[in-house]
Amino acid sequence: MKAVAFSEHGPVDVLQYQDIQDPVAAKNEVIVEAEYCGVNHLDIWTRMGIAGKKIRLPHICGCDIVGTVKSQRVMVYPGVSCGICKLCKSGQETLCSKFEIIGGVSDWNGGYAEKIVVPATNIIKLPPALKSEAAATLAVSYLVVWNMLKTTGAGKGKTILVYGATSGVGMATIQLAKALGAKVITTVSGEKKRDFARKLGAHYIIDRTSQNIADEVRKIIPTGVDIVIDHVGAATWPTSIAALRQGGRMAVCGMTSGNDAVVPVRTFYGKQIVMTGALLGTRAQLRDLISFVVRKNIKPLIDCILPLSEAKQAHSKMEADLHTGKILLNANSHR
Repeated sequence: MKAVAFSEHGPVDVLQYQDIQDPVAAKNEVIVEAEYCGVNHLDIWTRMGIAGKKIRLPHICGCDIVGTVKSQRVMVYPGVSCGICKLCKSGQETLCSKFEIIGGVSDWNGGYAEKIVVPATNIIKLPPALKSEAAATLAVSYLVVWNMLKTTGAGKGKTILVYGATSGVGMATIQLAKALGAKVITTVSGEKKRDFARKLGAHYIIDRTSQNIADEVRKIIPTGVDIVIDHVGAATWPTSIAALRQGGRMAVCGMTSGNDAVVPVRTFYGKQIVMTGALLGTRAQLRDLISFVVRKNIKPLIDCILPLSEAKQAHSKMEADLHTGKILLNANSHR
């Protein structure tokens, strides 16, 4: 079969479109005939290598997987855990010490391939109303946002700041939070991205290239926002804390700008801020998310759909921040 794999960590050129052996399913596993795979920042971090994390090489990235199993349209829940501990049995599998992500920093190969082997329990049948392209955006960025919105109590009357409207997490936050009844402030860089944020339905838009984010938030909401969704990391933590109201909540799910953040401790405890981390979400949350997306008729916006052979171009576009919406790879474009 055709797949995109890398045999060493490094820049985009380590990705190689090649012929490899078809995967073989073991007991309690199934083969998914891939259709689409969404591209996420996690793919880039995995390709580059994360300090202290080792994976078996060669490795195939890709966590947002949609395809078919015996002609049934399915998506793949990308989390894998032990399945037998108390946390797993109680539906808290993301807290399992063995939790890892298919196609991420794990020994499970992902969706940059024509075929993928996954645990049978990770298969979720797609409802007819959900298009495959939309489904391929949900299992990572939309799921982690759904997790954070639920954890922070987002809903009617709440105000939320999220960075980067054109990113997967930014787009997901705007669409999901608005559908929950919250008011959303987001950031962009340039007029084209401002137009995209408007199209998504953001209530307030700040251009980070010409405006101070914390100052602009205070102009909009003098007391500060209820919730900040921070997927940027080191560069934005001080701004996130400054933008929050007394008793506000900060949800963190990424480190695009760096892993080691400086926290203004006095401001943090003085405001009595609650901070929570989010690693993906559970199977139950993904099922709830799918139902919510269908019920609210939420349509994730697709930047482009590229053939699997152009995975390098997909990574380069994301790294250069040139995308507005989700980038998908089409695993069967050449069939």
